[in-house]
Amino acid sequence: MTKAIDAAADEAAIRAVLTDYFDGLYYGRMDQFARAFHPEARLFTVTAGKVTTIDYEPYMERCRGRAAPADSGAAQLAEVLELTVTSGDTAHARVRDAFPPRTYVNDLCLAKAGGRWAIVSKVYHAEN
Repeated sequence: MTKAIDAAADEAAIRAVLTDYFDGLYYGRMDQFARAFHPEARLFTVTAGKVTTIDYEPYMERCRGRAAPADSGAAQLAEVLELTVTSGDTAHARVRDAFPPRTYVNDLCLAKAGGRWAIVSKVYHAEN
């Protein structure tokens, strides 16, 4: 039996997660930002030619220790470049955001568990 996919409802729920991600990061609302992620989420980037990873809790601690971009008067950059709902319980979003002085392109994989969408992995790259 195949799961019924309500693509419009899933997309709306995913966009709400992305709003938590963007606004939580920009305004320094860590409860909102953390809500966008699954507690088992993992982040990846390439540093000096090597894949580097960070788990959810250390990432949240890192973010808690930074000043919010909104506090400096920086404009918010919150672009959804691509959003694909691949099934009733997995999705991918490519987004662009800024944490001045850097601008990032992030590939976010999301999963729906317990009826809730959340980011389970983030692959990030600084554009500048």
